[in-house]
Amino acid sequence: MNKAKRIGMNAVVAAALVAAVAGCGNANDAANDGANNAPAASDNGGGAPANTATNGQTADNPYKDHLDISLSWWGIGVGFQQHDELQQKIEKDFNVTLNPVDIGWDNYKEKNQVWSAAGQLPDVITNSIVNDNPATYNQWVSQGLVHALPDDLSSYPNLEKVAKAQDVQGVYRDGKLYAIPRMTYPNTDMWAVDRAIYVRKDWMDKLGLQDPKSFADFDAMMKAFADKDPDGNGKNDTTGIVMNTLGYFKGVFMPTFPQFDNSSWVKEDGKWVPYYASKQMDQVMVQARQLYADGGLDPDFAVEKAGEANQKFYQGKAGALALASNSVSGPNGVKAEWEKANPGKNFFDNVKILHLWPSADGTIYRHTTQSFWSETMINADVDDAKFDRILSIYDWLLSPEAKETFDYGIEGKDYTKDASGTITITRPKEGDAYVALNKEYPSYDIISQLAAWRNASTLEDSPANRAALGDGVVDFIQNELKWQMDNAKPIPTAFDIFSMSTPAKDKLSTINFDEDFTRIVLGKDDPVKMLHDAQKGYDGKGLQDAIKEVTEEMAKLGK
Repeated sequence: MNKAKRIGMNAVVAAALVAAVAGCGNANDAANDGANNAPAASDNGGGAPANTATNGQTADNPYKDHLDISLSWWGIGVGFQQHDELQQKIEKDFNVTLNPVDIGWDNYKEKNQVWSAAGQLPDVITNSIVNDNPATYNQWVSQGLVHALPDDLSSYPNLEKVAKAQDVQGVYRDGKLYAIPRMTYPNTDMWAVDRAIYVRKDWMDKLGLQDPKSFADFDAMMKAFADKDPDGNGKNDTTGIVMNTLGYFKGVFMPTFPQFDNSSWVKEDGKWVPYYASKQMDQVMVQARQLYADGGLDPDFAVEKAGEANQKFYQGKAGALALASNSVSGPNGVKAEWEKANPGKNFFDNVKILHLWPSADGTIYRHTTQSFWSETMINADVDDAKFDRILSIYDWLLSPEAKETFDYGIEGKDYTKDASGTITITRPKEGDAYVALNKEYPSYDIISQLAAWRNASTLEDSPANRAALGDGVVDFIQNELKWQMDNAKPIPTAFDIFSMSTPAKDKLSTINFDEDFTRIVLGKDDPVKMLHDAQKGYDGKGLQDAIKEVTEEMAKLGK
């Protein structure tokens, strides 16, 4: 998952809960997301898990000795600057000092490489090389730069669940796990709502358009949005579909070639090939070029920054928006932004999700991909005591107790819970809404996402979500999730290949097919010929060798 996608998915939850929530005595009753709510831990001493004593520490106090732990994260310098109560809570519960090591989205991989070469990696390393650069991951493992997790993780049951996840098995090297994958969702099914086409149903009604049953129908609809003055202002100032990022737009072509949507490999003629080398890409390129040439695709899509084109949809200049279903929620979500630009109009009366049509085999496919993006690694130089402390912290971060903290805040300060489990929110309000937790605790967006992205919280049908987001938003997300589960099948995906490393496959990371895709869509020559020329160029980067190696490795797995 790229940075833009990650931010978009974690910016969809309400800034704060808007009502006290009764009868929700567990963490599943909370709604927030790392970008908009801030957590805190309780003062009841329940945050620190009981672990087996190690290194001379007593079982009664496994955290007797104070430890300094250096920790890297995107923008952690600013987030930890105020040393707020949440950070203090974690440090007190585990008797540690967390020393921030700042990284940026644009240079974190390079920084990690420099630090690794200089022997200056922090104790806790934030990176995304397991899938993005498996060759580098292999190097780090072979060079002994990072700790292998214990074979027996029973002392860390929440970490153990991650380690046993099906699509995490490809991260193991020689039977050892050297990274803690940062889960986006607890399973791959929940990705179903990470692709959506929002469409102006009022424009459809005005132009007499029905839900498309094929790509040709979809193209005709987008062309009508561009050409037939759906807003009735007498001007030629509308377009068809705009996109938050290219990744979301790829969902349009799921019926044509499912694996294009999630950038996976597919088996063709007895060989495993990456999606961009597949014969099925021919039709994708023809359709994408047609959509652009017909005016149904935003003419500025190639130059707009992530999220920039959304405004065209909000302001009535585009008839469709490619984003995620769960992006509907939150103070900066699709609903709020659309209603802000269309005062007096109800979002749900005018906008709906456009469901995709069946593929050639009659199947409606839904988006899926690995359940994690990015990872935590632990410096091999840390001693046993620090290693255990870090694992204990991460196990707690993945626990139900931590989820309650991240959903509601610090118990006794931000909320109370009675003997029956009823939660009452007590933190201050700004207007009708409670103060956002990440405003109260600047470290929240970091601490709450150190071990997992927590996107699943945005999808829950809980009293807290209904209080924070409104019944309409919760129903919108739940109805879409149910429709996808009932009507669509996940894209057949070779998860083993994502984290597979072979000499030639590792070099394919230099291929940027998104750039070629955009160039071909904008081009004037035959799109299939342009695609084939690009594919021939990939041969010079080791494509055929990679196909051979991956096919051999998959054969060993019986696939």
